[in-house]
Amino acid sequence: MNEQNLEQKLIAAYDKMMHRVEHLLDTAEQQALPVLQKNIEKAKLQAIELKEISKEEAEKIGGYLRRDIQDAADYLERSGKEISTWFNFDLELVEDRLLDVFSKIADRTRIELAQLAAQAKRAQEYHTGEITSIGTLACQNCDTLVHFKKTSRIPPCPKCHKAIFVRTRRK
Repeated sequence: MNEQNLEQKLIAAYDKMMHRVEHLLDTAEQQALPVLQKNIEKAKLQAIELKEISKEEAEKIGGYLRRDIQDAADYLERSGKEISTWFNFDLELVEDRLLDVFSKIADRTRIELAQLAAQAKRAQEYHTGEITSIGTLACQNCDTLVHFKKTSRIPPCPKCHKAIFVRTRRK
């Protein structure tokens, strides 16, 4: 499998797993952190069972999902703002379905993730080669902004070619 096909496979897996987490949260009776973690595990296992991705790839994607959901919940908890500000760019560019998915997951997990967010590092790191969802990342070395209008693989910084980023927010 060539690199471009692998990247598209991982991006599609991220979107499918995020949708599965949303579906599982819709059916869960109690929306607590253990339920969220359990549902991410279920989404990973389903992706593996359906042979969409390998176990190693599912572990990576599950980690990316946890990171993005925790980051969104942490932002909502600290700012008191709406999920739309977390995305940090013109929302007309965002598919309504993806916004709805993130809104449901982030809103439902806001309280449950407050404890975890307080313990987590304030500046979540994003690395070249990882998969992330929509939003804007800033290079930690030179502050160059990289905008994502859909789920994508994080490239090296286009200016300095470094590999570590943080998510940016509207003020």
